[in-house]
Amino acid sequence: MGFVKDVGEADFETQVLARSREVPVVVDFWAAWCAPCRMLGPTLEREVNALGGRVELAKLDVDQAPALSGRFGVQGIPAVMAFRDGQVVADFVGAKDAAFVRGWLEQLSPSGAKWALTAAKDEASLRALLTTPEVGAQASLRLAELLLSAGRASEAMTLLDTLRPGTTEADAGQALRQLARFAIDAETFGGEARAREVLAGKPGDLDAQWALGCALAAGDQPGPAMERFLTIVTASRKFNEDGARKAMVTLFERLGPQHELTRDFRRRLQNVL
Repeated sequence: MGFVKDVGEADFETQVLARSREVPVVVDFWAAWCAPCRMLGPTLEREVNALGGRVELAKLDVDQAPALSGRFGVQGIPAVMAFRDGQVVADFVGAKDAAFVRGWLEQLSPSGAKWALTAAKDEASLRALLTTPEVGAQASLRLAELLLSAGRASEAMTLLDTLRPGTTEADAGQALRQLARFAIDAETFGGEARAREVLAGKPGDLDAQWALGCALAAGDQPGPAMERFLTIVTASRKFNEDGARKAMVTLFERLGPQHELTRDFRRRLQNVL
């Protein structure tokens, strides 16, 4: 019913651990023969459903999933554990009354504003949250990403400029800011098609190479983009104030140090420098 589901060993990873990265998931370790479990279960279900999806409940029969009981150190039932981001963040053991369960769940569940942010999927709903102090900066980041994917880089950059320097959101926005710069530079030149047209007649045109590299980077094609940037570094390290090398470093950071493209192009870049 509602936001309550039965889970077992086969689907625990997806239904609890993975799902808890999106919404808190409470696991009720119980058994049919356990009288306190039968007392607590309906209370848990009722209070979780009353939260309207801000928390979900997964009921796990310990007799059917002994490995999971051992994994999480369950020694007595009912045992209730709350998972967020794949980790246990709160727990209790034994039957509790409704007032206790309600208060315990309220501490886990996101506020109304945070829940609204989680549910926001489109531009209008995200814009409605921009002036909400609790989640405004996070909404700005989400909206900037949405605008970038829609090819509205200038609007995304304007939004990113509103983030207060030194905040977590501003730091997280640096990667989006660079993608927006790539897109704006490509647009200023005339876009990917114009850059390819120029290069067809003049392969050594570094401005066109830069524009094409930027268009590819903004279009989430890091490998082809870095090929263009490496061509620029090879021809002229000074072009655009060493911008091509810096652009490659930005893409390295976005991909992560262990990514195959990062390792390959970092080696190739070192050979050129």
